[in-house]
Formats: sequence, C-alpha cells, structure tokens
Amino acid sequence: MKVKCIDNDLCSDLTFGGVYSVVEEGDKYYVLLVKEQKEIITRKTRFVIVQDGEITKKAKATINELDYQLQNEFKDIKDFKMRKNSKGEIKEIIIKFKFEEI
Repeated sequence: MKVKCIDNDLCSDLTFGGVYSVVEEGDKYYVLLVKEQKEIITRKTRFVIVQDGEITKKAKATINELDYQLQNEFKDIKDFKMRKNSKGEIKEIIIKFKFEEI
C-alpha cells in the first residue's frame, strides 16, 4: 500500500506530499519505509491512501487460512510445493486443497 503525507509536523523523517510504502498496518499507526530503507512508526492520521494494495488483502486472507490450517493439523491441505529461484529465495508456493463433493 502507498500513502501520501499530509501532516509532517514534528517529524523530520517525513516530507509533506511524500509518498511512502507501508510495511505494516496497525489500528492507529503505519510502519513506513522511508529514506535509505529506514522503517518508522507513525500515526495514520498523517496520511491519505494513494494506492490500496488488493494484494495486501489477499495476502492477509491467505495467511489467515494457512494459520487456520496450521492450528488444525492441515486437515484441508492435500499437497503443497515451493518454487525457489537460483538464490534460494521463495518465488511461489502452490497449495492444493482437499475437496469433498456432496
């Protein structure tokens, strides 16, 4: 998600009108990535959303589902595979769920 600063009073890390990437979102705060990959915590009221990441919502839903599966011994998962690049970084996770036909 991208947010635009509308209030930088008493905060030297923010630029008025600057656009920042949100790393984490809480009820009343954002953790933002600012200059030189530095993370700061700041109030949500200082910003307006300029790009809402639908991917963020999908990722949260996926994490919630996987957390549920983990707590329930993966009862609905048939198989899963991970695909990594040459550096060993995870690029894709494929999860197959069990489906029961009624």
